Amino acid sequence: MKRIAVVLLAALPLALVFPAQAEDITIGSAIADYATAGSKDIPIAIPRPKGDDPDTDLIWEVVRHDLEMSGFFVVIDPDAYLEPASSGIKLGEFKFDDWSVPDPMVLAKTGLDREGDSVKAEVWVYDVPGMRKVGAKRFTASASNSRRVAHRIADEIILHVTGVPGIFTTRLTAVSKASGNKEINILDVDGHGVAPVTQNGSINLQPAWSADGGRIAFTSYRSGNPDLFVADLMKGTVKRVSARSGVNIGASWHPSGEMLALTLSSGSDTDIFGISDAGKALGQLTRAPGIDVAPAFSPDGSQVAFASERSGGLQIYVMPTEGGDARRVTFEGNHNTDPAFSPDGKKLAFVGRDGAYDVFTVDLDGSGMKRITQGEGTNENPTWSPDGRYLAFSSTRDGTSRIWMSSADGRHQVPMTSSGGWSNPDWSPRLSW
Repeated sequence: MKRIAVVLLAALPLALVFPAQAEDITIGSAIADYATAGSKDIPIAIPRPKGDDPDTDLIWEVVRHDLEMSGFFVVIDPDAYLEPASSGIKLGEFKFDDWSVPDPMVLAKTGLDREGDSVKAEVWVYDVPGMRKVGAKRFTASASNSRRVAHRIADEIILHVTGVPGIFTTRLTAVSKASGNKEINILDVDGHGVAPVTQNGSINLQPAWSADGGRIAFTSYRSGNPDLFVADLMKGTVKRVSARSGVNIGASWHPSGEMLALTLSSGSDTDIFGISDAGKALGQLTRAPGIDVAPAFSPDGSQVAFASERSGGLQIYVMPTEGGDARRVTFEGNHNTDPAFSPDGKKLAFVGRDGAYDVFTVDLDGSGMKRITQGEGTNENPTWSPDGRYLAFSSTRDGTSRIWMSSADGRHQVPMTSSGGWSNPDWSPRLSW
């Protein structure tokens, strides 16, 4: 267990590895409240950072990639920049007129200075047509993970431009076959920073983050049966919490962190049950004939979505967590599963079969169904970003299973992992550690 803890610690966000010191310099109103992820409406210039950090070029590259990946921006080619290299990053240290030819809407300037084992970073964001500063941020972080510094910078730029922080300092947990087995890993949104959660040489599936980001539940065959385990990322421990006869699969954390819903065998059927985070039985949630699988708690914990065959083909239902009648949400297709609540609790993402498997979204009343993927391999296991602006899912569109990210409207889709063999993604909450 000590090895797991050490490996995970090396990949944790800045606040845990090196306590971050942040200072708000000023935050103006958002430049582009109208913009949505995937619109690519905002031309942005990102000059090379000022300062003496030896990883400056890497950080610059990662920031540009993050902003392109976000779908908000068109990043202007640095070869088109005419500003003198001597220009500074603060208001009054450069001329807006020097940016009239590349014509960005947004200018993001950064400073990076290395001091021992830390890096001092500054981010200044400008509205070029308005010739004004929109906002700025200064923070100190560990120099041991330059990619994490870059992700923090990208998130700050997105915050100042759109009014909501970016998602590049969040993480994913997913299953990888890179070792030859199916193991649970944690990785950055851009596919880097991979850290193992399991290394047991068995089949490990369906990882799920707790609401505080400190634990991951998953199903493993390490003892021969599909049992439910919980990995505590801070302690570096893995504990089996449900080893009931038959399947123990598809766990979903209640927002309180004290309860999980999961699928257990119940005679010839499977049903949704509640258990405590220590594995104590809390009650059976579903009892209708036919299989009930794939539970998902709503963000406030008051409802559970799941897939059920009670009406014939597999469809999505929602019921109160405290018990009561289940309400059918999907009425199209005959095999809909893997529901996931949006962070605002107003929509569900799910997988539907229409020849191949594709990702859809639907309002809780069954209206507003939208197709996110179509005609691009098998697409499964949708999970929402914590801001609700994106979905991640596994896709075989390139001939191998990779994790992809889509804007919530489906317009902008990009790969998150460069290698194959990835599946079962689950997006972390905004991490406090």
